[in-house]
Amino acid sequence: MPNLADLSGQLVGRVTSTFVASVARTDTTAKTLFTLPANCIPLELEVCSPAVSNAGTTATLSVGKSGGTGAEILATMDVKGSTGSGSQNPNGPATSIFGASVGASAYVVTGTYAETGGASSAGGPWVVAITVITTD
Repeated sequence: MPNLADLSGQLVGRVTSTFVASVARTDTTAKTLFTLPANCIPLELEVCSPAVSNAGTTATLSVGKSGGTGAEILATMDVKGSTGSGSQNPNGPATSIFGASVGASAYVVTGTYAETGGASSAGGPWVVAITVITTD
């Protein structure tokens, strides 16, 4: 599987593609967002929303792989606090797919909203965008 270092001389002039979908407060089980093509190299994750969740205690967004943990790309981003609105480029250990190929098979991306405490009545939706370089 190629990564950015392996392809650095071959990526000049490549076009990127951005895959976009949204997660609502009602998406409390893994929702299929989009499918990344085989062998693509994810470059960036962006999460955008007009409003934070007003859940009682916590509200989080997770983005992952279908059939996986559901948090391979983004693990429990706080969408109740200040990171829940506007445009965010989250990072951390769960973003390990960035800079390396997703592999020889297509990668189905899912999104899940979770909350604790009192039920929310406002917030989101959270738009999830992943930009990739296709290598095939």
